[in-house]
Amino acid sequence: MINPVGLPLHWRKPLFVTLLVTLFSLLVFAETWASIVAIWSRSETFTHGFLVAPTSLWLIWLRRQQYRNLQAQFSWFGLLGAVAGGFLWLVADLVHVLVVQQWAVVGILVSSLWAVLGTNVISSMLFPILFLFLMVPFGEAFIPPLMDYTATFVVTLLRLTGISVYREGLFFTLTSGNWSVVEGCSGLRYLISSFTLGAVYAYLNYTSNKKRAVFIAVSFLAPIIANGFRAYMIVMIGHLSSMKLATGVDHIVYGWVFFGIVMFALFYLGSFWHDAPLNLAVNTPEEPGAAEIAPQPGYGWFGLAAILVCLAIWPPISQGLSGLQNSNVVVPVGFSQPQLDNWQPADAPDWGWEPNFKGVVAESRTFFNDGQALVGLYFANFGDESQGGELVNSQNYLVPQKHKIWRMLRDSDYPVAWASGESVVVEEAVLNSSQRDLLAWRWYRIGDKTTDNAYLAKWWQLVKRLSGDSAPELLVVLYTETANQDFDTARDKLRQIALACCS
Repeated sequence: MINPVGLPLHWRKPLFVTLLVTLFSLLVFAETWASIVAIWSRSETFTHGFLVAPTSLWLIWLRRQQYRNLQAQFSWFGLLGAVAGGFLWLVADLVHVLVVQQWAVVGILVSSLWAVLGTNVISSMLFPILFLFLMVPFGEAFIPPLMDYTATFVVTLLRLTGISVYREGLFFTLTSGNWSVVEGCSGLRYLISSFTLGAVYAYLNYTSNKKRAVFIAVSFLAPIIANGFRAYMIVMIGHLSSMKLATGVDHIVYGWVFFGIVMFALFYLGSFWHDAPLNLAVNTPEEPGAAEIAPQPGYGWFGLAAILVCLAIWPPISQGLSGLQNSNVVVPVGFSQPQLDNWQPADAPDWGWEPNFKGVVAESRTFFNDGQALVGLYFANFGDESQGGELVNSQNYLVPQKHKIWRMLRDSDYPVAWASGESVVVEEAVLNSSQRDLLAWRWYRIGDKTTDNAYLAKWWQLVKRLSGDSAPELLVVLYTETANQDFDTARDKLRQIALACCS
């Protein structure tokens, strides 16, 4: 007979299969899992990822008595989920979207556990299982809007306080000094930390799903608002101290102390609505030997084999399709250049800036002069796109944060009337240094299609590659100097070159 606190017989096989499937999933998609761990290691924003899986296991262990008498059953729905996750991983791998690959491998793991343990078991431990998705280092897409929100929030409060402030994009100037909102000021770290801690707190302290959802939503919104006040207070400390305080390491210290106070207040307020803990008592068998004859899981080695096959097929398929697409990739030696009567090739100017992206395998830089303006035209081809050197990559900055000379004052969409009569949207950026301003247009050219939308560009890449189309995939940048911020004239010059070379 099994002791109530020991491992029941009917759980031995499911736990063994669970361990086997987990290890197999990690092995098959080892490269993607390694990319997740690499981001945890190098980014302080996502260091919490190391604690997600142990926390999930701990949450399951806390309520182990709740799962003791549950019966594991093979789930075909879980298997279908693993197949869907594998297909998503395949698509993301073909177009090199790392974050989607990372979401997919966690989804594959979760679905595999669902297939092994069954719907009844997985639904009873749903939160700890879904908590595993927080392993994905996701959130960088929120950084630009969070930075813009923080700058707007701070400038608004400064003006309400009666302090004169001049703003240019993410840069603003007070009488006491200059400030800028950089990535570290976006509040993403606070947001992710608060959301993760808030989710665990809600699960442990509430039994009502409505209360849990409300608290998790508050833990998501509170750090966004609090980060605006944090940035405002840091600017005020610097302003009132004549820029002697809150401008160095103490800037970071103040931020984390403030975040700690916010989280303490959040948890303290949440404690007023906590629920009584669940009664996790287990009804032990009344008759001797009852536990010994507990039924075994309703699946055999066929179910396990089906899961392993559905996990193993995707990397070979990806390699086969990648070999096909790479054989059709053309890296052009020469690029189409505009031919206009009033534009002549010119020497490169000493503007102190030029487009520069990681992973480029072929590029072209040309300048044209019409006697009134000088326009630079840049093409970049990324070939078969090595990891981290993709055509569509969030790290392909025109100007990186904290650049010593250049800063980006504005970055927005701008519609351009193309020669075909259609309106094509390009990314328009205003670059500034102490010497000059530059107006730059950037867009993607996938075959004969043009867009500045990263998601649409990725979709076109996928369709083009699966069809065997060997047309080049290019990143195009047009740029010119603006005098006295005469952007209308600069736009007209850029449009002339764009229509000649790309429409």
